Amino acid sequence: MTNKVDAMKEPVDSEDAAARLAQALSHPVRLRILTLLRDEGAYVMHLTSTLGRPQANISQHLAILREAGLVTDEREGMSVVYRVRDARIFELIDRLAAMAARVPSAAFEHEGPRSAVTGPAVRRRGHGMGGMRQHGHCHCPRCSGR
Repeated sequence: MTNKVDAMKEPVDSEDAAARLAQALSHPVRLRILTLLRDEGAYVMHLTSTLGRPQANISQHLAILREAGLVTDEREGMSVVYRVRDARIFELIDRLAAMAARVPSAAFEHEGPRSAVTGPAVRRRGHGMGGMRQHGHCHCPRCSGR
C-alpha cells in the first residue's frame, strides 16, 4: 500500500502533479503550518507550541509538505528551521480562502461551523488562521531570544 508521502514522489503529468500538490494542501493543519512559515520560517518546536500539537504530528505534516516540494528544511545548530520553497504558494492559499468565503454556508452544514481555510476542527478550538495563538511558551531560538 502506498502512503501519502510515497504517492507524491512520482508525478506523471501536470494534472497528476497539480493533484498531488492539492493533496498536500488538503489538510487544515498543513495550511496553518504554511501560514506560520509565511514570513521567515519556523522551528518545529515553534510550530508545536503554536499549534498545540505533538511534535510527531507536526513532523508528519512537514514531511508531506517537504515531499510535495512546498517547504525546505535547514539545520541551524541543533535545530531545524522550515521555510516555504516558493512564496507563490501564498497566492494560491489566499485565493482558496477567498473562494471558500464565497461558498454558500449550506455547502459546509454537514461539518459544523467552518472558517475559510482552516476547517471545522480548528474553528471549534476557537482560533482560525487569522487568530493563531500560542498554546504554550515557545522555547525556539527566535522566541527565546537566542
